[in-house]
Amino acid sequence: MDFSRYLVSDLLAHPGAHRDERLEVPISLSSESVKVEDVALGDVRIEAAIGAVVVRGEVEVAARIVCARCLRDADGVVSTALVETYGDEEDEDSRPISADGRIDLAMAVHEELAMAMPHAPLCKEGCLGLCTECGTDLNVSPCDGHAESSDSPFAALEGLFPPEQ
Repeated sequence: MDFSRYLVSDLLAHPGAHRDERLEVPISLSSESVKVEDVALGDVRIEAAIGAVVVRGEVEVAARIVCARCLRDADGVVSTALVETYGDEEDEDSRPISADGRIDLAMAVHEELAMAMPHAPLCKEGCLGLCTECGTDLNVSPCDGHAESSDSPFAALEGLFPPEQ
């Protein structure tokens, strides 16, 4: 069930009046490292202003992530603050209130969560990642070490050409 539409016509006549609501919005988002296919949940306060209502709250949704350091799949959460204004008349600073006196928060929640998706998510704080030499997951076991490499930025090219005679 989609709990994202709220009747606000009763609040519009009383600036300063407010009501707290539970928000539930189905969300489907994905990027290279984050996939969301769940119901976003949140608690919001709908407060009347002159000719408008302001919605404030926090919203979060479960996500499946790929850790940017160790490349493991992990469970995560995408969360964000929600602050939206809905007005009787459409203008560029507010979303519309429908003719029947309702607001629909689904698009606002979708947009805010899309912007809050992490670009480089971590499976856990302090993830050690993979060894840059051999790819060992340093969270599971320490790397056995490698032959010393030169500090030269050209050390990676060593061995590409036969030695000069």
